[in-house]
Amino acid sequence: MAVRYRFCLSLAGVTVAIETEQDLAIGSEFIPFLCETDTPDFLAAFHLVEHLPNIPEKVVHEDDCYRVHPDGHGGYLRSFFDAPRDLTPYALAAYDYENHKIQIDYLKKGAHCVSEMQNAIFHLGLESLLLQENRLCLHASCIETHLGGILFSGRSGIGKSTQSDLWCRHRSATLLNGDRPILSMSGDICLAWGSPYAGSSRCHVSRSCPVSAIVMLRQDAACSLQRLSQPEAFRAVWSGLTMSSWNEKLVERAVEWTIQLLRAVPVYEFACTPDERAVDFLEEELQKSWNK
Repeated sequence: MAVRYRFCLSLAGVTVAIETEQDLAIGSEFIPFLCETDTPDFLAAFHLVEHLPNIPEKVVHEDDCYRVHPDGHGGYLRSFFDAPRDLTPYALAAYDYENHKIQIDYLKKGAHCVSEMQNAIFHLGLESLLLQENRLCLHASCIETHLGGILFSGRSGIGKSTQSDLWCRHRSATLLNGDRPILSMSGDICLAWGSPYAGSSRCHVSRSCPVSAIVMLRQDAACSLQRLSQPEAFRAVWSGLTMSSWNEKLVERAVEWTIQLLRAVPVYEFACTPDERAVDFLEEELQKSWNK
């Protein structure tokens, strides 16, 4: 019997145990999220096999290095390939979310693709796993301020890091995550959690803060702030979510979750400058809005 290694992670309050037949190299971004538990919420088991199980011919989604297949029972499988070197599958993952189990069978030729914590987690379909537990990843930069947690969101390059840095420099805010915070609901309070995926900020923090506002950024020569209507807010937030669009059940869950989020957290469009004027303006406008 092969030696089994076990690693446990806590991500936004969800514990995941990973069992492998080879030791995993653990990058510094994952160390803050390591934990110990005998009762994880999910168990992901990697098995080295001589032959992969039969892979369904039908493909409902294809990404750079995996394909999604219906499993015939209302769920989905993912087959993984080592693009661009080899487009034939080296692994097949089956997701049994109801029983909180994931199994990844892989061939020896793909052992290097599951040799590190980062690429092992890639095979878990983390966005789907988290959504199963009512958690979603938002493309945003999250800071803790004296006004509460503020999420700066918008298209890539719009200035999320710039606005976060300005608040950290001029208002002693604390960066929680610079790229992919994980959001959850606790009653009618939205929490933003740090995650191992922090982009260039390299801010890997395993804790959460209550969210006071989501701010969609737009660059301009002068500052202005407008609260978005519910339909506008939904479209803005939805565009920044990490989503398994092929899974109808999880998409429905994400819609319900986003509506719940928008009942709890105001969403604004912020036309901003890349300097301290933006901090002064947003701080004053948020305070006036909440004091009404």
